[in-house]
Formats: sequence, C-alpha cells, structure tokens
Amino acid sequence: MSRSPAHQTERRQFTRAVVEVPATAVRRNRSVEDRRHVVSLRVLNVSRGGVGAVATDPLESREPVVVFFPPMGPRKGRDTHGQVVRCEECGGRYAVGIAFDEPWPSLSAPGGQNAD
Repeated sequence: MSRSPAHQTERRQFTRAVVEVPATAVRRNRSVEDRRHVVSLRVLNVSRGGVGAVATDPLESREPVVVFFPPMGPRKGRDTHGQVVRCEECGGRYAVGIAFDEPWPSLSAPGGQNAD
C-alpha cells in the first residue's frame, strides 16, 4: 500500500486523545487591557505535545499563549505554555493548533481520556 503525501508529512510525535472540553487561551504578548487578551477554546483533541481546538477569535501563527484547562470532576485544572502553530478560519470560528513549549510528562487528558 502506498502512502499519500499527507501521511509522509505527518509531524505528530505523540498519540492524540479525542476530547471535547472547554479551555481558555491567554495571549502572552497582549496587554490585559486588550479585550482580545483572552480567547475561548473548545479543545477537540489533546496529546502530550499540544492541542487541536476551535477558537472564538483568530490567533497569530507563532503567538505565545497559556492554555488554561479548568478542573473537571476529580481532576485538577492545568495551565500550559505553548505557541500557536496554525489558525484557519472555519465558519465564523477558527481551527487552531497549539504546540506546548514542554511536552506533558504523561497524558491524562481533560475529560478523563488517556493517550499515552
């Protein structure tokens, strides 16, 4: 079976867990007075190395952010520094990819999924 070009350029290093959880991205390079300083996210997948999400506002490529995952059930919340690697407009929302600055030591994903 031959591999398509899309498979040959796969850069993911970690297994993803499919989730659907709310999170917040805080732009590290914006003033807190800027109303676009905080962006709501709906995280769709997460791995030790980053997240795929839908954002309410566009984020700039390479923009530094902190992603805040709220506590869910018995699980603690988590704050993770990262950088935007992609942002594409999608029906009035924005499909974003955020790579974490440091991979999580293990993945117990928000929402209770494991992807190690």
